[in-house]
Amino acid sequence: MNIIKTTLAALLAASLVGCATSPSTETIKDVAVTQQACCEGFSQFSWIPMNGDSIDFVVDQYSQIGNFAEGKSYFAGFVLPENVERMRVDLKSWMRSTGVFAPKVLLLSPTFEVVESIELNEFEIKSSDMFRLSRYEKRFEMSQTTAPYMVVYSPLEYREGEIQIPHPERVRAEELGLARPMVTDPVIQHQKFGSLELDLKPINLRSYRASEAPAVPVVAQPTTTVTQAKVAPVAATTTVSSVASSSTAAMLPESEAFYNSQIKAAVESNDMKKALTLMEEAKRAGSSTAEATFLELIKK
Repeated sequence: MNIIKTTLAALLAASLVGCATSPSTETIKDVAVTQQACCEGFSQFSWIPMNGDSIDFVVDQYSQIGNFAEGKSYFAGFVLPENVERMRVDLKSWMRSTGVFAPKVLLLSPTFEVVESIELNEFEIKSSDMFRLSRYEKRFEMSQTTAPYMVVYSPLEYREGEIQIPHPERVRAEELGLARPMVTDPVIQHQKFGSLELDLKPINLRSYRASEAPAVPVVAQPTTTVTQAKVAPVAATTTVSSVASSSTAAMLPESEAFYNSQIKAAVESNDMKKALTLMEEAKRAGSSTAEATFLELIKK
């Protein structure tokens, strides 16, 4: 019975790997980044708060583009929430038949200085199992005092590479002490886009002082003639209408990009409920592209 279960696990894991094979020698990978960078320095980046237990995210054409020491790259930037002093982070980059995002991580100080650089060769290569794809994986810690910011990107040298991973059936055969099956180990191409995940575990929490609430403006009461008092409500209505229109201001481009990337990740994971929730949330926040992005993705 154990052998049957293990064989079933191997078959399921193999299906997760898919048809990953070496691309034709005539195929040219599109790993160049030709679009203009959004920012020149780390202080100009937009940051995603590291809230919750995990964050699924994608690096794609909607992501920010930064100028790094190795050149331009699409990237994702994260920051510790104010109530966390130290955080344990597990970063995973999923290997699919279409490719994998080979990550490099920079941890930045509160003044945006690089305090630690985590190279690709420091990541572990984890084989697939019944529920997860093969992946690059690395565990590290962040600190509110020394390293509250994290940048995940992929230098051109990484994007031009590839990795050969053990076929799931061979891994299972070796675990059981069986003869090695006649299978070919898949080759996964590094790409400029990919799907990643952060598993988050706060180690130490911290207290902090909330920002002082802005003072409520005092509205002067009419004290003149009856005619003026009748006109006052009309003026007040105009003011309220003006405030209401300003509350629907357009969303910042960085926020648009973040919501669109999260919607895409949810659709790719076949989590339509989450994708719809994100779309509605983005629309309420002033997004002009979230609905179009969602509709375009579900048509594919």
